[in-house]
Amino acid sequence: MIVIRLLLVALLIAVAALGLAWLFTGNRKYLGYIGRVLRFALVVGVVAALFYVVERVVLR
Repeated sequence: MIVIRLLLVALLIAVAALGLAWLFTGNRKYLGYIGRVLRFALVVGVVAALFYVVERVVLR
């Protein structure tokens, strides 16, 4: 559980840093990076949730 919390904090730091980089530079590539980071986080979250469900079903 601690790993998920640490990954969530890392995600928030990355999104905040990219958002600040976009605000200071005005370069839209940072918005694309934010989109990629969020999509990756969503995919990892779905995979983790599926593993959790499979684990609960198998160990029942």
